[in-house]
Amino acid sequence: MYHSIRDRMAEEQRYLVNHAMEYMDQLFDEEEGMLRDAEQLDRHNTRGSGHYAVGLLLRNEPGDWERAAVVLNKVIDMQLNDADEIYFGTFRASPQASPPPKGKVPWQTLGAGSAYRYGEDVLPPVWRSYDPNWREFVACTFAVILENFESVLPAGLVARMDNSMVMAVTGSIDRRLTEAVPMNSNIELMHIFIAHYFGQRFENKDWLEHAKQESYKFHAAFMEFGSLAEFNTTTYYGVDITVLGLWRCYAKSDELKRIGHDVEKGLWESIALFYNPALQNLSGPFARAYEMEMLAHSSMGVFLYLLHGKGFEHLAAINCESEHDPIIALVGIDIPEYVKPSLTVPQGERLAVQKFRELCERDLPGENSNLCTAKAWIDKDVMLGGMSGSKNTNGQMHPATIHWITQEGEKYYLRLLRREVGGHWNTHARGIIFEVDVKRKQLSVEVYLDTAAPVEIYFEISGGPLEAQLLTQELWSLPGLSLAVDSQAPLASIHSNEELVEVIYTYQPGETPNRMSFMLTMID
Repeated sequence: MYHSIRDRMAEEQRYLVNHAMEYMDQLFDEEEGMLRDAEQLDRHNTRGSGHYAVGLLLRNEPGDWERAAVVLNKVIDMQLNDADEIYFGTFRASPQASPPPKGKVPWQTLGAGSAYRYGEDVLPPVWRSYDPNWREFVACTFAVILENFESVLPAGLVARMDNSMVMAVTGSIDRRLTEAVPMNSNIELMHIFIAHYFGQRFENKDWLEHAKQESYKFHAAFMEFGSLAEFNTTTYYGVDITVLGLWRCYAKSDELKRIGHDVEKGLWESIALFYNPALQNLSGPFARAYEMEMLAHSSMGVFLYLLHGKGFEHLAAINCESEHDPIIALVGIDIPEYVKPSLTVPQGERLAVQKFRELCERDLPGENSNLCTAKAWIDKDVMLGGMSGSKNTNGQMHPATIHWITQEGEKYYLRLLRREVGGHWNTHARGIIFEVDVKRKQLSVEVYLDTAAPVEIYFEISGGPLEAQLLTQELWSLPGLSLAVDSQAPLASIHSNEELVEVIYTYQPGETPNRMSFMLTMID
């Protein structure tokens, strides 16, 4: 049976499985029974180990099923099972991760956003002492395994998986109902799926009803503008499309499949609006992103490889998301036919505009969903992106972006970031608001600042070789792109290393104006 699953796959799907398994086999630690973390080889990876088990069961070579059973038992060993704690049912990210501290109050009575509203002396610090999202990731993985491979697993392991899922889904639903830790779009989709799938498996009518009502709310929110709160982000779109594939393949009701189809179709429409086949990237702006390059921290390239086929294997190059590829191979893609030309053939110069409602994780419900507008000017070899309306405190928001490619084929990226002096951009910070507009060949940026600490507003430029001495206060002469810069801001300092250049404008509270503006205009 299990060879038949692989045998029924298209060549591209089999390539994904084999390619990902070659990578994960190298990370497997026989003694620990888990995958090593690719970025920290002295640690192991709980979520990735679960994905590896899917690939082992799908590949079905001698010893694979036995290894998968060892791995799954190790993953279950990582589950946190104290029912009174806010982290009940989630999983330690690694056996090397310390167990989170015990809470000191009944967390379910504290109200929405309590994970952020109360200090470490009240609740275990979310994201630093535990990751609530591992509930949803591992539960989706277990659903795939039970759906496809339950009959070859030891009965005792299946019983452990079922017991684990009772805790995981219970904790996930408690999280959702209390809003103690808000869910971003990709986690919402996983949450609905696991409540539905395991509600059906365990004949739990309350879970099934919860999943149905949550799916209605998600669908209504999506259909308002055809957009997600995690807007235009390759990292999270990769997860979204994967999970919508789970809805499509494994949902137990036609209604959930219909809703999933609507969202999947609309998401591909939005992707096509901001995608440039010549640059093989989404344009930005990004509601949440780690990297500017689509292939660096995302499964998006994998889906486009499944669309394009042989000759586009580079789109499925190994990155930190490649452990998902066996699941992606199982669910495949469902891209509307009318969307495919926009993903394969450059559409010429255009201005793309779409609205979305963001999620500000650390604001209270009713105050955490602002109406934003994303704009992008897209030409064959350059893309400008800008966002207005956001009040997000998350440093992963990239409100102004430029992507371009030189005649020699080298790709470059520019993004607008912020950080406290001496800090890092990927943090939450209040008192910094960006308003960005995009026109043909032009980005205009307004920055409003109300912070107690000094802040650096800076443009990061990365890609191929860069020479910092070619950037002045008024002209940035970059490979393949020259920008005239009109700024109302403190004088910039320009820093560079082997990988990037930063043009930094420093805000000193009480000393410099609390507003900056920039106009970046392409010079032909």
